[in-house]
Amino acid sequence: MILFDYTLPGTLPGNSESVWSNRAIQPVAAGPLTPFSFTVLEEIIRRAWDTYYDRLGFAPPARANVLRAYQGRAYLNLSITAKLEAQQAGVAPIILRVNGTPWPLAPWEKPGLLGGFKFARAQKKIDEQLAQLASQIEATTQQAQIWHIKTREAHWNQAEILQVMEEIERAGRDSMMAFWAARHQLTNLYARLLAAGAEGHDPQQTLLLLNSALADLTGLVESEMAAAIIDIAEQVQNPDAAIAWLKAGDYQNWRTEFPSRPAAEALADFFLRFGHRAMGEGELANPRWNEDPTMVMRSLLACIEYHPRRPAKMPAVNYAQKALETLQPAARKEGRQMLERLHEMHTLQSRALHALAFILAGTRRWALAAAQEAMSDGRLRSPDEIFFFELEEIKLMMTGEWNISAQEEIRATLAQRQAQHAAHQTGYPSDMLIGEQEAQPVRQGLPGVAGHAGGPLRRWTATRKNGCHHTIMGAEMLDSGWALGLPLADGFVAALGSPLDPLVAAARAWHHPVVVGLGDAYRSMIDGAQTTLDGDSATASQ
Repeated sequence: MILFDYTLPGTLPGNSESVWSNRAIQPVAAGPLTPFSFTVLEEIIRRAWDTYYDRLGFAPPARANVLRAYQGRAYLNLSITAKLEAQQAGVAPIILRVNGTPWPLAPWEKPGLLGGFKFARAQKKIDEQLAQLASQIEATTQQAQIWHIKTREAHWNQAEILQVMEEIERAGRDSMMAFWAARHQLTNLYARLLAAGAEGHDPQQTLLLLNSALADLTGLVESEMAAAIIDIAEQVQNPDAAIAWLKAGDYQNWRTEFPSRPAAEALADFFLRFGHRAMGEGELANPRWNEDPTMVMRSLLACIEYHPRRPAKMPAVNYAQKALETLQPAARKEGRQMLERLHEMHTLQSRALHALAFILAGTRRWALAAAQEAMSDGRLRSPDEIFFFELEEIKLMMTGEWNISAQEEIRATLAQRQAQHAAHQTGYPSDMLIGEQEAQPVRQGLPGVAGHAGGPLRRWTATRKNGCHHTIMGAEMLDSGWALGLPLADGFVAALGSPLDPLVAAARAWHHPVVVGLGDAYRSMIDGAQTTLDGDSATASQ
């Protein structure tokens, strides 16, 4: 149970304690969030969660406490979902290991014959709902893109600001529902497969084989972004001129100034498809690539200089068979079905996150328009100040209930929130909470992709000036924005994350070893130092 093994100070908690996971939301929001970003995600997630279980007929509790903030980070409530599914569909909850003792997320007993029939129907509804979400993901993406275009074309008079304000939660529901459902299923599938390991078998070996069995994943947006950067580089007609222009670093007028017309047209297509993405896109204070194309251009520069190629396809059927052989014999037939579902859920997670990113980018645009409105009478002094207010507080500003007469209160709130956010930037809480206590993972380092690599470590802050060819790229969290490094880096390391993450799934197809969840071991590494990465043992050393 390598993914679910934790220690907790003192004695085991009572069964009434809720379990909260930051890992479950990390592909969207790993680090500390500004108040605006957290409250937007909170409202969208709650609406998505309610809708998902309403459609299943599970009668979810009203205004369920699905998301909480802890030291500025977002944590999903695992317990409430586990209890609801156990009661309504007989779904066996994930069993954590806490201080070496099995600790289920919810009470559960194996149902009898009549209960088995009832729960089988409910479980079939879950399967049908997941299939429906997957079949509709392209339509969901198109709807999200249309809403994003609407925010781009708005004139942002007061009427439009108020109208879009009321649409944010509803517009983000379907894409968040698809992301959450896929992520939830991935977690359950990994838990069940690891729990089904044969007696005496090393769960890390099972995890490594499961990861390798997913190396033939298709349909991942992260792989599409990486391949698109290579395509643009291959269309550059005058490499020397393009390299000189890119190194100059002034990208404001790239559409007319880029030295190769075919490559400029391909770049325009890239930004049309992926310009709403960003690194750390759950934090709405972060600019999207359409606003700041620096990382895209730096990746393109490296691709022109070093001529990377797309990865060779690697059949994964042998790894799948080996992974199944590590399971108990009675679990192997169902294990094969679960492996197929893992493929489907990884693809759905990636594409749902891409759709959700349209909503997040449009919401950022709305927030900046609201900031301009509040700056017109001096309530705010700069656009970025808007992100330190909660969604409902911004609504009060836009409706005039929090007007210029409240300027002193607004400034005091801003100062307090900025100080809190700065403090949150310096802390590293655990990715799991049990009640109010931080549960620490037993192991620092999780295998994401097998293999070995070596090279200088390049963190996000250094990537801008040092490039990333033949390096080990490092990050606090490898979110989807790091797909720009897939054609160039030899490996990836991160303090946070798990093998379920979209970037990690994409890295398998690119044959890059990945180690995630290193925690403080990553944070103590020296940027630029020669780093040896062992994806098999999930270690990184300098």
